[in-house]
Amino acid sequence: MASQSLRSAEPAERFQTESVPDGRTPWQRDRDRVLYCGAFARLAETTQVLSPSLGHVIHNRLTHSLKVGQIARRIAERLLANNPATVERLGGLDAEAAEAAGFSHDLGHPPFGHIAEEELDTLVREAGVDDGYEGNAQSFRIVTRLASSDAWRQGEGARSGLNLTRLTLDGILKYPWTHGQNPEKTKKWGAYHSEQEIFEWVRKGRSGFRQSLTAEVMDWADDITFAIHDLLDFYCAGKIPIERFKAPGSVQRKRLTSGMFRRMPSWKEAEKDYLESLDQLVYRFPFDTDHVFGNSQWEQSRLHHFATGLIRRFVESFTVRAAGVSIEPSARREVEVLKQFTWEYVIENPDLAVVQSGQRHAIRAVFTWLLKQAQDKQDHRVPPAFRDSVRQAQGDRNAIVRSVCDCVAGMTERQVLRMHASLKGREMGHG
Repeated sequence: MASQSLRSAEPAERFQTESVPDGRTPWQRDRDRVLYCGAFARLAETTQVLSPSLGHVIHNRLTHSLKVGQIARRIAERLLANNPATVERLGGLDAEAAEAAGFSHDLGHPPFGHIAEEELDTLVREAGVDDGYEGNAQSFRIVTRLASSDAWRQGEGARSGLNLTRLTLDGILKYPWTHGQNPEKTKKWGAYHSEQEIFEWVRKGRSGFRQSLTAEVMDWADDITFAIHDLLDFYCAGKIPIERFKAPGSVQRKRLTSGMFRRMPSWKEAEKDYLESLDQLVYRFPFDTDHVFGNSQWEQSRLHHFATGLIRRFVESFTVRAAGVSIEPSARREVEVLKQFTWEYVIENPDLAVVQSGQRHAIRAVFTWLLKQAQDKQDHRVPPAFRDSVRQAQGDRNAIVRSVCDCVAGMTERQVLRMHASLKGREMGHG
C-alpha cells in the first residue's frame, strides 16, 4: 500500500544520488533504512532513565524510539486525513517519514544517557573541538555520515550514512541550527560543523530556526512517550507512588508540587492551571491510595487503559492551522506535569548520583585512552567499526577527536564497562 503522504516533489530528494530503485516510496525506504541500521539496534542496550531491576520491564532507548515512531505516524495520519490543505501549506508531511524521524531521534543517545552526554561534551571541548557533543547533533551525524545502509550508486559504490530524503532529515532536526547559531538556545543544537554542508542543504528555503512540520510531530510524540511510559515504568517498579496523591493532604503531592515549581519557576505564573492538570491526572489514575500493586494481568490492563486514554487525548490535541501547529494548552500542561514525576522520584534521586559518578569516570577513562591510541596512530586498538574513520582522520586533529567521540558514543553500556574494566586490568564481574 502506498505511503500516506502529502508533499511536493522536492522533499523526496537525497543529498547523494542513488541508482538502485525499487517499488517502495522514498519515505518507506527511509523508514526501512533506519529500522535495519546497526545504530538503531544498539539502542536495545542503552538505558532510557534507569536499567531494569527487580524483574520489572523498563523501557530502553529502542522500545522508547519504536513508540515515538508509532505515535508520530498516528499523528501524521490524522493530520493528513483531517487537514490536507493546511498540511500542504505548512510544507507537507508523510506518515512513513514521520515514523522514520521518530525511530531516528535518539540514535545519538550515548551509553548511560544524559550524564554521558554531558561528560562527552566536556571531553570533546577539552580536546579542542568547540561544538562539543550533543545527542541530537550526533543523531544527525549518524544518519548522514556514519551508519551503513543499502544506499548505492552504480560505479561509485556505497553512499555514506543512510542517505535519507530531505523531508525525513528535516524531521529529525528537533533543534534546526548548528552550535552557536541560535543565541537564544545555547545548550542544544541539531548538527555539528562537520555536517554543515548537508545541514544547509536540508534547511534550504527555510528561514529562521522553526522546526519543520515533521519535526514538530516527532517532538510531540517524543514528549508523549517519555511522559507516560516512564511514569508507568517507575510506578510498576515501586519508585513513583502516584496512587498516594489521592489521599487528602497528601505528603507526596506536596513533595511533587514543591519540586516541580522549584525546577520550573516560570510555572508559578500559571500555578492554578498546573495544579489543576496534576489533579486531573491523579483523578484518572486507576488505583486508589490503599492499593498495593502486584503486577497482575488485571492491573496491567487497567494501566494500559489509562495510558491509551492519555495518548489518544494528546494525539488529538495536536492540530494544524494556517499559522502553524497548535497544541491544546491543557494537554501540553498535562504532559509537562507527567514528566515531573520522573524528575522528582527518579532523576533527582540521591542514590542515582553515586551510579552516575561511576559512569562519568568510565566514559572519561575510555575516551581518554582511545584518543591517545588514535593520536599515536595505534588505530588497531580502536574497535573495528571505527578504525577506518580514525585512519582517515589522521592529520586532522578535530576529525580525530570527533571519530573517537563517535566510537565511545556508539558503544553499548556493557561495552563501555567491559573496556573500562580491561583498562584496570580486570574482567567485568571481578573486583
